[in-house]
Amino acid sequence: MEFQSCFDIIGPIMVGPSSSHTAGVVSIGKFVHELVGGCPEKAEITFYGSFTETHQGHGTDKAILGGLLGMDTDDSRIKHAIKMTYEYGLNYKFQLEDSCPYFDHPNTTIVTAKRAGIEVKVGGASLGGGLSKIFMINDELLDIRLSTSDEISTLVARHHQDMKKETVLKGVI
Repeated sequence: MEFQSCFDIIGPIMVGPSSSHTAGVVSIGKFVHELVGGCPEKAEITFYGSFTETHQGHGTDKAILGGLLGMDTDDSRIKHAIKMTYEYGLNYKFQLEDSCPYFDHPNTTIVTAKRAGIEVKVGGASLGGGLSKIFMINDELLDIRLSTSDEISTLVARHHQDMKKETVLKGVI
């Protein structure tokens, strides 16, 4: 585990039942939401490890969808996220796999999302206590730890700036 204080263990104000199966997963979905600039039109969500057995019972399915819809960990609407996907126009598909080929952790997911011509593939792991780690964006392995919505917004803004620089550089070369 990667806890740095007692607040990491206590976790966030959240909709439950589990910080590792809901709160951390909401932040992964919210990261994707921010990365594509809003609610995706399509999402393919693969759950690995313990998520394959508990995704419905612990609310992981609702948590990831709530994050993709733009909800925070304490949003009481998370419990209705599955139904709300129809209202938001989010078409999604769940897949279940035993182990993630990119990251070894029992609470792992990879989300491929599309919105307005933008497609991203994001790998995340829920670490417990509401913390999560983004370990991949578009097949590039990373090590980004998330704990608050402010951190998510900051990281997404930085990623968008880096992508713009990369696009400009490709145009010059």
